[in-house]
Amino acid sequence: MIAIRKTLPASLTVATISLLTGLLISANARADDIAGPNATGKVAEVSALTSAFDSPQTCRNFDPIERYGNELRFQIRRNDSPVGNHIVQFHRGTDGVQVVAQSNIDVSFLGFNAYSFRYRSESLWQDGKLAALSVKVDDDGDQTTINAKQNNGQLLVTGPDGEKALPAGIFPTDHWNCGVLNSTSVLNTLTGNANDVTIEAKDHEQLRTTSGTLMATHFTYSGDLITNAWYDQDGRWVGLQFEASDGSTIIYRCMNCMTRTGQKDRG
Repeated sequence: MIAIRKTLPASLTVATISLLTGLLISANARADDIAGPNATGKVAEVSALTSAFDSPQTCRNFDPIERYGNELRFQIRRNDSPVGNHIVQFHRGTDGVQVVAQSNIDVSFLGFNAYSFRYRSESLWQDGKLAALSVKVDDDGDQTTINAKQNNGQLLVTGPDGEKALPAGIFPTDHWNCGVLNSTSVLNTLTGNANDVTIEAKDHEQLRTTSGTLMATHFTYSGDLITNAWYDQDGRWVGLQFEASDGSTIIYRCMNCMTRTGQKDRG
């Protein structure tokens, strides 16, 4: 067991942490692994973000309960093998919309539980902006917390590197709010730091889910974070893929997205 911990976590930790809140730290994701057989296979630049959606208003004042209902669920796959799940729950309260995101990952090796990861974030959204955030991470026994709150027109964030003030309108790296797609900086919810990114719309593709396929727009992140994310025509987050530092491919495959085909995923 000691030997397993020495050899596996070095590669698995990066992959596992990356997939919890959309924090993506490695390059060259293979987008064809998540796209269905009808994907075009080429990358075409889309000059205007709004051309990806039915309406220019799609990502403004985004109401997650209207778009998703009360829950969004993903299966997490590593090299096409299931290793865990990511669940986002939405609740409307008197003070705003409460969002709870949880990830649970367990990796086995030779029949042993070689690695585990637990993530939980609770956030409060008011008038389309992040008002408060609390994150707790258990990375195979290593504990981390991050907290953020609005104060005097800024978002005060306390994390492993101390306290810092970020712009009030910054989006965290959790993907469900497609308003993030116009961002040039995002809040890294594992470090508490702001990361500079360039987000570009690419092709429309047939995307695999656990219950069929759906048409989605492919977006790429570059800069401090590198990943591929997919959104449907109504601005709903429906897929995620990136390559971890050990070369493994990490995929978020949606489990309760509305699909247009009845073909089921055998994996």
